[in-house]
Amino acid sequence: RLSFPAALLRYEVHAMGMASCLTNEELQFCAESAEVTIVPNFSTPILQLVNGEYGPFRAQNEATVPFWLATLLRKRNLCRVKPPEWMKSESLVQVLAAEKSSPNEWQELPHHYIEIAKLLFTKAEEDFAEFEMDVHEIRRLIDDIRLVRFDKIEKQFKQVTGAMTIRLTNFCAMELNLMRNFLLSSLDEYHKFSKTAEDSVQQRQTQLSDDEDSQEPQVRQLR
Repeated sequence: RLSFPAALLRYEVHAMGMASCLTNEELQFCAESAEVTIVPNFSTPILQLVNGEYGPFRAQNEATVPFWLATLLRKRNLCRVKPPEWMKSESLVQVLAAEKSSPNEWQELPHHYIEIAKLLFTKAEEDFAEFEMDVHEIRRLIDDIRLVRFDKIEKQFKQVTGAMTIRLTNFCAMELNLMRNFLLSSLDEYHKFSKTAEDSVQQRQTQLSDDEDSQEPQVRQLR
C-alpha cells in the first residue's frame, strides 16, 4: 500500500514552478516567458509592445529578451537565437553522466528545459550551426537526459512501501506535471485508509460500550 502523510509530503517548486496538471502546450506557453539571448540584425532604441518595452537593440550585439519575442523576431528574420550555455554538448554530457551515477539525485537544469529545447529545435534549429553547436547531438543528449530522469522517478516511486518524506528538488515542470496525478491519488488512498481505520476504532469502541451496558443489568441481578 502506498501512503503519503500530508504533513510529510513536501513540494519544493522554485520560481516559475507549476505543480498543476497542464497540457504540453500549456507548459510550452509558460516556458515562452523565459529569457533567451538573441543577436539582432537591426538597430532601434526601444521596442514598445503591449506588455512592456524591450531594448535598446544594436545590430550584431547580443540582447536578452523573452522567448516569445525572440520567436517573433526570428520568424521575421530580424535576429538569430543563441542557444543557452547549458545546451552546449560539453555541459549536457556532464549532466547525463551525473544523472546516471546518482540514482537519488537530480541535476539542476532550467525549470522548463524540455520545453525550451523543443522551442529552439522547432523555431531556431538553423541557428545552432551559427554558434558552432551540433543540433543533432544536442537533441540526442537532451532526450537521453529526459529519459534517465523519468526512469529514476519511476524507480523511486516503485520503492515506496509506506509513509515517507518526498523532497522534490531540481525537478522540471514536465516532471512535476507527470508526478502530480500519482501523488494526489496516493494521498487519496492514504486519506481513505485513515478514514477506514478511524471508523473501525470508533465502531470497536461503540461495540465495547454496548457490551458493558448490556452486562450491567446482569451484574445487578447477581447482587
